[in-house]
Amino acid sequence: MKTKKTIRRMLAMCPDAWYIFISSVKLTAFVLLCAFTLLLGWNGSMAQGGYRLYMTAMSLYETGQALLLIGALFSVLIEDAQTGRR
Repeated sequence: MKTKKTIRRMLAMCPDAWYIFISSVKLTAFVLLCAFTLLLGWNGSMAQGGYRLYMTAMSLYETGQALLLIGALFSVLIEDAQTGRR
């Protein structure tokens, strides 16, 4: 029941808030793809710079989560500001 309300509210967002939300999802997907690519290149080896690749991939993974959270928060703030003016 609450899921339907949430989805309906998301689909009725103003264009600016929707743009920020979709852009943050795209940016997060790209960062996670980069992290996955680094993990594939890491190949499980800690020799010859493997540890740096692993740590870079993990920090990109955490950055992706932070970007999505920040994008969602900003889209909610913009949506609330837009609906407050009406």
